[in-house]
Amino acid sequence: MIERVITIPEQVTVRGKRVDDLLPWILSVPFALLFVLFLGIPLYRLFELSFQSETFLGHYVNIFAVGRYRNALFMSFAISILVTAVSIVLGLFMAYFLARREFTGKRLVVAIISFPISFPGVLVAWAMIVVLGRTGVLPQFLAFLSGESASTFAIVFSFWGLVAGYTYFTLPRVTMSMVSSIEKVDQNIEEAARSLGASRLQTFRHVTLPVIAPAIASAVTLAFSVCMAAFGTALLIASGVVDILPLMIFNVIMGQQDYAAGAAMAVVLTIITVSVIYGYRRKFGGSVYA
Repeated sequence: MIERVITIPEQVTVRGKRVDDLLPWILSVPFALLFVLFLGIPLYRLFELSFQSETFLGHYVNIFAVGRYRNALFMSFAISILVTAVSIVLGLFMAYFLARREFTGKRLVVAIISFPISFPGVLVAWAMIVVLGRTGVLPQFLAFLSGESASTFAIVFSFWGLVAGYTYFTLPRVTMSMVSSIEKVDQNIEEAARSLGASRLQTFRHVTLPVIAPAIASAVTLAFSVCMAAFGTALLIASGVVDILPLMIFNVIMGQQDYAAGAAMAVVLTIITVSVIYGYRRKFGGSVYA
């Protein structure tokens, strides 16, 4: 009887390491180069510029000492917190409805809700002007009903116009990030709670809410960080009307040519948003954008 011997080819090695083990590192080189070139070097220059002042931390102190800089920072906080709160409340209702109800045209509704996610800031601002401007649909309609001038109801170039614009592009992100989490909640447990006498509100508070809490926290983090850094929409509808930190950075750099002061503000803005995202990861783990 003749036995057939199967020869297994030797693994190709480089300096004692298998090529299969090295392949992920080799393929990561282009990404690492892009990361260093477009993130590492700009961040390094940003930090370096921010310390170029007569006194150590001078520009950082000015952010809190100079009134208009401080007000811009606090206004960014106020708008971001308000928009996040409004988006979470409305988004939770919408996400719960989409996750628990099946109806004709559901995919179309989801697609329409998701549209603003891909809109650039300029287009969002234009939509706000069309709806809330002096010649917009809503002010004209309210003027027709009340007999007042349409400009009375035009809020687009104001604090509330900026809140409306930010909510417009934040709400879809928040909603869609919570839908999949609500879908994963075991409805048998909710029905068991209801059968034991719990009301709908008690069932949501003690059964559903603890399960979807990480998703809500993720949505809060996403909404707040996006609002803090948003620029395009604010540039068109709030420039010169409402001072927020991204607009102040733009004005200081482009208007006053003070790159060092602008860099210090950009560093503060970066630290705030990164800290919020890092806090979420420490508490709940995972990615905000998952």
